[in-house]
Amino acid sequence: MSEIKLLIHIASSSRWDIAAKNGVNFLRSGKKGDRLWVRLVANGDAVTRCIKCDRPLFDKLKQIVLDGGEIFLCENSLRDNEIKRERLPDIFNTVPAAIRVLAEWQQQGWAYVRP
Repeated sequence: MSEIKLLIHIASSSRWDIAAKNGVNFLRSGKKGDRLWVRLVANGDAVTRCIKCDRPLFDKLKQIVLDGGEIFLCENSLRDNEIKRERLPDIFNTVPAAIRVLAEWQQQGWAYVRP
């Protein structure tokens, strides 16, 4: 029985597809009795892909959420890219500063991966 908390950092819009695939594969890798959590955190220009998310990517991200994962976007990056929260699909949560939560969550035992 394993308990693993995975933190996937997306810092570029071109890395969403691999990050989403990693998240789905991680959650599906569980065996009986495992407790797996995944959080995706995007900042920088990665947030721009969230308002024009293609269907295959959106379906993977939605599956992550349905399987218990969470997806967060940096409010600073959203503001820098002039993206209003209202334009985002409901699957996305926000955090004030991605850099801060990345540090905090790693201190709380989340394993960091940057695809």
